[in-house]
Amino acid sequence: MSIRSLSQYRTKLTNTSTNPEDQSSKKDSAEADANIAQIQEELRETRDKYLRTLAEIENMRERTVRQINDAKMYAIQNFSKDIIAVADILEKATESVPQQEIASAAANQHFKSLYEGLKLTESQLQKVFSAHGLRKIYPINEKFDPNFHEALFQVENGEKPDGSIAQVSKAGYLLHGRTLRPAMVGVTKAP
Repeated sequence: MSIRSLSQYRTKLTNTSTNPEDQSSKKDSAEADANIAQIQEELRETRDKYLRTLAEIENMRERTVRQINDAKMYAIQNFSKDIIAVADILEKATESVPQQEIASAAANQHFKSLYEGLKLTESQLQKVFSAHGLRKIYPINEKFDPNFHEALFQVENGEKPDGSIAQVSKAGYLLHGRTLRPAMVGVTKAP
C-alpha cells in the first residue's frame, strides 16, 4: 500500500461520524495512524540505506578504476628497472672513450663508427624511455630531496649552499613522476 492510499484511508476514517457507537472506528483510525507513521519511518530508513549503498558502490567503482589505471601505468616498472641498468652500462661505455681520440684525424674509423653508434643507441633508448613515461634525472646543483635522491657521501664546499648536490654518481629515473630509482649523489656541507 502506498503512502498516498494510506493518507486517503486515514482521511476516510477521520471523516466518519462521531457517534458513541462509532468508538471502534476511532480506535481503527488511531491504529491506522500508528501504522502509517511506522510505514513512513521504515520507508525513510530504507531510502537512507539505499542512498548509502549507492554512494558506497560509486566510491568502490571509482577506486577500482583508479587501481586499474595505476596497474596499467606502472605495469612496466620491473622491466624498466632492468633496462635502466643496461642504459647505465651504455652511458659508462660512451663516457669512457676519450674525446681527443674521437676528435683526432688519426682516429681509427671503425672505432669512431662504433662510438657514434653507441651514442645514437643511447639517444634512441632515452627517446623510448620518454615515450613510455620513464624520465632520467641528473640533479647536479639542485637542492637535495630524499624523495628523488640518495646521498652517498658529503663534500665540503664553501661555494655552493649547504645541502645542494655537488656530484652525481648515478642518474636517477622517474616512471610517470614516481621515483623508480633515486639519483645517487654527493651532497655539499659547510667546511
